[in-house]
Order: sequence, then structure tokens, then C-alpha cells
Amino acid sequence: MNWSSFLFVLLAACANVVGGLMFVFKQNWSRRGLYALMAMSAGLLMAIAILDFIPDSLEHESSSPVFILLGMLSVYFFQQYVAGHFHYGEETHVHDHVKSTTVGAMVGMLIHTFFDGLSIAASFDVDFGLGITVFIAVLLHKIPDGLTISSIIFTLLQDQKKAIGAALLLGVSTLAGAVTAFVLSDFYLPGEQTIAVAIAFSSGIFLYVAATDLLPVVNAAGDRRAALFLFAGILLYFALQWGSNWLAPL
Repeated sequence: MNWSSFLFVLLAACANVVGGLMFVFKQNWSRRGLYALMAMSAGLLMAIAILDFIPDSLEHESSSPVFILLGMLSVYFFQQYVAGHFHYGEETHVHDHVKSTTVGAMVGMLIHTFFDGLSIAASFDVDFGLGITVFIAVLLHKIPDGLTISSIIFTLLQDQKKAIGAALLLGVSTLAGAVTAFVLSDFYLPGEQTIAVAIAFSSGIFLYVAATDLLPVVNAAGDRRAALFLFAGILLYFALQWGSNWLAPL
């Protein structure tokens, strides 16, 4: 394993933090702005799950739909039977719901970024040119990932430090994926089926968080202009895909 490839993983991890900082550097977000960011985050999460994760997982593992469902059920179970088990009235219940949404979003993103780091490190182990291609493809969505998780965490918890911390955790998870690849490279690397199961599980989490937790809040706000940012999130996904395809041959 070429440990110099770790520098590329570090750059990718830093991009997560940059995305988080881009969000928190703006002071005094308006209510409409927060709803718009929630809608955009929901659109991006749904597009990643439906257009990227699910097709990729099905290509390598025919049982992926089972793990998509398990991903959704895991967040539902946590929300209904763990976070929501101890509450004494509506305010506490709302707090528990926020906690479960936060955990669901973080778990899905952490799995996603872990395999980002693992993919970059493993591709450099195969060929330097392939490593550069994978690095560019991953780097393009790293800043939006950091922006997305920071906007979700800040909107739910109203805490800038926690929003930055969430983006930082994504960077740490990326590094952890690379370290795992380095440590296991001489023995075993997770095969395509293992990775397919992981991203299928993540897609279920993404779909649940977007459709069950984020969009209902946006819909309840009744702000049509903010709701339009759902489409902005989907368009952002296509812009990232286009950028990845354009730069990949380099």
C-alpha cells in the first residue's frame, strides 16, 4: 500500500469540513433559508439514494433491496422504540424525534464517507491513474456532503458547533475508511458485495431521513419558494455527476 495516497484521502476529508464551514460561516439564517436548506438536503439525499446508491448496489448484490428496507427500518425502530421510548409529553417527544433524525442522518453519512475513504485508498493500490480518477469523483461531492449534514444538524439542533462537528466527523470517517484499507490491504479488502450491502443500507437511511423527517417539516411550513429547493438539491446531484464524468478521464 502506497501511504502517499493518504494525502489524497486527507484532501477529500478536508473537503467535508469545508462544506460544513461554508454553512456555519453565514450568520443569522432566516427561517425560510433553513427550510430551503432542508429541502435541498432532502433532494440531494434522495437523488444519491435512488440514482446512485441503489443502482450500484443492485449491480453487485441481488439482495440489496432487503438491506435498503433494513436501513429504513433501522431508523424507524430507533425513532419509535429507542429515542421515543422515554418521554413525558409532547415537548420531550419532539426532542426525541429530533435526536432520532440527527442519528439517522449521521449514520447514513458516516457509512457513505467511510467507503469514500476506503475506495480512494483501494483504487490507488490498484493503479495510480485509477486512484486519481476515483479521488476526483469522490472530491466533487465532498463539499456538498459537509454542507448537507451541517445544514441538517444546525436546523434540528440550532448549534453551530455541533454542525461543524458533524462535518468534521464525516472527514474522520473518510480517514477511517482509508486506514482500514491500508491495514487490510495485505490480507483482505471488502469485496464488491460487502460494499454493495453497505451502500444499500445507507440508501435506505437516506430515503427515510429525506422523506419522513425533512420533507414533512418543509411541507408543514407552507413556504412554496423554500420547497422549490428540493429540485435544487436534485439538480446539484446531476451537476456533480456531470463534473465527475467530465473530470474523470483526467
